[in-house]
This record gives sequence, structure tokens and C-alpha cells, in this order.
Amino acid sequence: MKGVESPMSLDRATIVTIGSALPPAIGIFGRLEALLRKSDTDLDEIVDLIRIDPALTFQVIKLGNSVFYGLKNRCDSLEEAVARVGFGDIHSLVGLVAARHACQQDLQTYQMPARRFWENAVATGQLMMAFASRAGTDTRTAYSTGLLRNIGRIVINNYPGAVRYPGVAQAKDLAAWEMDTYRISAAEVAAQLLEHWRFAAETVGAVRWHVHPETATDSNSAAAMLHVAAAVADGWGLGLPGEQTLWQQNAAMLELAGLSEASAGAAITEAQEKFVRIAGLQWASAA
Repeated sequence: MKGVESPMSLDRATIVTIGSALPPAIGIFGRLEALLRKSDTDLDEIVDLIRIDPALTFQVIKLGNSVFYGLKNRCDSLEEAVARVGFGDIHSLVGLVAARHACQQDLQTYQMPARRFWENAVATGQLMMAFASRAGTDTRTAYSTGLLRNIGRIVINNYPGAVRYPGVAQAKDLAAWEMDTYRISAAEVAAQLLEHWRFAAETVGAVRWHVHPETATDSNSAAAMLHVAAAVADGWGLGLPGEQTLWQQNAAMLELAGLSEASAGAAITEAQEKFVRIAGLQWASAA
């Protein structure tokens, strides 16, 4: 890796080019979310979309047969898996696989093991879904927002001119270090890529502003919700190095997120139970 000599800039074209080399399941996940927002989407459309990626197809069938989804009889085809898992759960299942595909390699630039990056994504996604359910907002959009909030760090990690993060001893604020180094934060990189992939505007805005949701020009409640989710994941011991100083889990942030202490507490309990179940999945048998 290069040493830090002068700030460099990641422009949108570079972000999209690097993003295009990421596993195709991520883009399919975004297209699936758009399909499920339509009232007239049918099973065949979903199956045809998932089938574009053979690796995604294989894992959807395998995970559909896992104890996590509680199906009593084995399914051997994608059509069966989608039909039996249902439209409600197929979104979360595809998202889970997409995030897993994106988190296969350690992020050398950030000195971050793939396992921690994956766990943080899953925890944040589950928290966002549980929060949204209690706040009365769209749970699919919230789940996507939590699951993919750090996709920008994969792009930065894969950037040929990437500079190695020096660690919390030298840079306690990871977002500030990114701005100093690249003139853009990982949150903004992620927002631009998610926008390119046509994820919901609320997801794009929440990811863009979640570090400082009080300054958001759009999606401020979703950004605050994502901020709280990141704080809780950090409290579970699943935070990312250099982010510990960024999060506030207080009454004002909860209010901005549309949550009360009671509703947030119930959501956190539910999300933690689901995270533990997901963390225990036997991916080797579904890979």
C-alpha cells in the first residue's frame, strides 16, 4: 500500500467501475427490492432475476433448506425455494447471501477481517429491520440500508490507490480519516454506488447521512435509525475499528429515528436473537 503523501479523490466513475466488479448478487438484491415494491410482481419474475447468478441460486436453495427457515420438506429447485420461503423472506435471504458474497475477503486497507465486516453488516441489517417494524416504516428498505451501509469500504479497499488505515491509535475517527485521505467518506462512496444500482432513495439518503444524521438534507429519520443501529452493533462488540467515537445512542437520536426507549429496547432484543441464529448458519454446507 502507498504511504499518505497527499489527498486523493475517488470520483463517481471510479466508484461505479470498482462497484461493477463486486459480486453480482448485490446488484440483483437491489433489483429484487424494486421488484417487490411492485404490486403485480409474480414468482416467475423473482426466479428469473435470482437465476442470473448461479452462485446466488445455489445458496438460496441451500439456505431455503436450512433449519433457519423451518421448512419440513426439502426443496430441490429455485422455484420451490422461492415459493416456500415466500415473498416476505426471499428479500432477506437474498440480502444475506449478497452480503456474504461481498464479505469473502479481509479488507486489508482497513486491517479488518472479513468475519467482523460480515457480522457488523448482518447485525446492523437485523437491527434496522426490527427498528423499522416498530417505527412503522418499510422493513425491506430498512434492512437493505443496514446490510449495505459499509459497501463503500469494500470499494475503497479495492481502489488501486488505497492507503492503509493506520489504526485507532493514530486515527480514532475513521470517517474523518477517510475524508482527509480520499476527499470522500465511505458513506458517500456507498451512497453513490447504491444510487447507481437504483436502491430506494431512502436507503441512499440514510447511508449518506447516518454518521451525522442531524445535518441530513433528506432521509434524516432513516439516517438516525441507521446511526442508532450502528451504535447498538458496536455495543454488541461487533463495531468496526475507528467508529467507536462516532455513535450516540441517546434520547434525542432515538426521537429523530422515530423510536422510544421501550420500542428500541424490544427491537434490539428481537434483532439480537435473529443475529445469533444467522451467525450459527452452516455456510460451508450452503456454499
